[in-house]
Amino acid sequence: MKLRLTAFGLLALAIPGSAFAQVGPEVARCAGLRGLAIKPEQIGLPTGGADVATATYKEEPTVYCQINGAIDPVDPAAPDINFQVNLPYAWNNKGLHYGGGGYNGSLVTGLDQARFNPDDAPTPLERGYVTWGSDSGHQSLTPLDGSFLLNEESLRNFGGDQLKKAHDVAMALIAAFYDGADPEYVYFQGNSQGGHEGMIAIQRYPDDYDGAIVVHPANSFVGLQLSGNRAGQAFYQPGAYMSPADVELLNGAVLSACDMLDGAEDGLVANISGCGGAFDIQSLRCEDGNGVDGQCLGDAQIAALDVINTRTETPPLQGGAQGFSGWPIYLAGDLYGLWGMGQSPDPMVPPRPIANFGLAVLSDPLLRFAILGDPETNTLEIDAAAHADRLTEVSKIIDAVSDDLTPFVDRGGKILLTHGTTDFAIPFGNTIDWYERVAAFHGKDATRDFMRFWLMPGFGHGSGVFQMRWNSLEALENWVENGQPPENLIVTDAAADTAGRTRPLCEFPGFPRLDEGANDLNSAASFSCVSGE
Repeated sequence: MKLRLTAFGLLALAIPGSAFAQVGPEVARCAGLRGLAIKPEQIGLPTGGADVATATYKEEPTVYCQINGAIDPVDPAAPDINFQVNLPYAWNNKGLHYGGGGYNGSLVTGLDQARFNPDDAPTPLERGYVTWGSDSGHQSLTPLDGSFLLNEESLRNFGGDQLKKAHDVAMALIAAFYDGADPEYVYFQGNSQGGHEGMIAIQRYPDDYDGAIVVHPANSFVGLQLSGNRAGQAFYQPGAYMSPADVELLNGAVLSACDMLDGAEDGLVANISGCGGAFDIQSLRCEDGNGVDGQCLGDAQIAALDVINTRTETPPLQGGAQGFSGWPIYLAGDLYGLWGMGQSPDPMVPPRPIANFGLAVLSDPLLRFAILGDPETNTLEIDAAAHADRLTEVSKIIDAVSDDLTPFVDRGGKILLTHGTTDFAIPFGNTIDWYERVAAFHGKDATRDFMRFWLMPGFGHGSGVFQMRWNSLEALENWVENGQPPENLIVTDAAADTAGRTRPLCEFPGFPRLDEGANDLNSAASFSCVSGE
C-alpha cells in the first residue's frame, strides 16, 4: 500500500487539482504506478532494481492496468529484462506467469489465451487473473539471434534467472495496486521454451508457484540442440536430402502400416509402441540403393533417417540426465512442422551453412555463442565430446531436468504435462524420459498425486493433423484449489479440415482405441483409453 500511495501522491503533485479531478479515480489508480521504482532487495536474485515506465488504464478486453517496465542488470553490458504485468480491477486473487518461446527475445505480454485452451474461452486476464511475462532479458532482431548468449548475465537470465526476477516484480506490483495483498494462487503456463521455463519454475522456485501447465517442454535445452545438430550433420551428407515428395512417401508408408493399429482409420497414429514394430524403413529402399524422388529412398537417406530415429549421446546434463531421445521420424512425425523436413540444405548460403534445415538451424545459436563463443564458426563441424565440460556447465545454467521435485510436491504443487506424438520441434520421447525418471524417484503412484502426463496422437508443435484444445487452466485450478484431480478429459481438434472432432485424453502410457462396433470417428465417445505398455 505504501508504494502505491507514494506513487499516487507524486502524480497528484504533478497535475493541477482540476485536471487531476477530471482523470477519475480508476484511471488515477493505474497512473499512480507510473515511475514506481522496485528496489533490488525486493527481487530474490541480484539486479539493479526495476522501474515502471508506463502504467496505462485499459478497458478492453476487460478493465485493467497495463504495466510496462524494465529490470536493470547488475552488469551494465547486459540488456534489461523488459516485462509486462496486467492488473485487472476485478481481480480473482490469482496470478498467471506466461512462458516464452524459442530463444525468447520478444516481450511476452500475458494478454493471450493460455496455450491450447479453447480459442473462444475467456482469456486468463478476462477471468480476473493478474498476468505477466517478459522478454527473458534480451531483445532479438531475429528469432534465432543468439548473440546475447555471449554475456554471462544475459545467458543466466535466459537460463531461468529472469523467471524469478519477473515473478518478484509482479508480486511487488500486485502489492502496490491491491493495497498490500498477495495472490492466493500463482500458476505458470507455457509450451516449448515456455514449457521448459515451467519446469525451471517448479524446480528452482517451488515456493513461488502452486501449479504449472507444461506443454512439449524444450528441456533439456542443451540436449535438444545437440540432437538437432547431429540431425543436421546427418542430412548434410551427400545424397541424404529428403525432398517434399520423399517426405510424403515416408509419411504415407508409416500411416499405411500404423494408422489402423488403434482400430480407426483416421490419420492418427495412436498406438505408438505398436507402430514401432509395424513399420520398417527398409520397405522403402530403392533396389540399387540410389534414391528416386518420391518413389523410393536411397541408402544415404535411410542412414540419415536412422540417425535421427536413435538417441543422441550427451555429456552429463543438469539434474542427472544424460542423452536425448530420438525423433518420431518413423511414427508419423509432423515433418512439415516448425522445424521439419523437406527443405533443401544449402551449404553455400553464408554465413551459416545450415540455413535451410530446421533442426540444425534451431541448434546453431546455443552452440555458436554459448558453447563455442565464436560467431564465425561452422557448427556443423562441432565435435560435442571436445566441449563436454562447457556443455555440462551450460546445462546447469539452462536446464531443469531433475527427477527430485520434493520441495514443490511438499507444498502441494500440481503439474499438468502434455506432449504431442508428432511434434517435430521437440521429440515426445524426451518428455517420456523425464516423466519416467520422476516416477522412478517418487514412485509411480505417488507421482500421479502431483503430476499427470498425457500424450496426444497427431498433435505436433501446435500444428499437426489433430490440434488439441482443452481447458487445462480450469483443470489445474480444480486440482489445486478443489482437490479434484483431472480425470476422463476430452480434447477437441482445431485443425481446419477436422475441426470439432474429439478424443479422450489418455494418461501415459495409454492411448485412445476405437471401441468395437463404434463407427463415429469424430466423437470421443467412440474411443476408450487402453494401455500402451
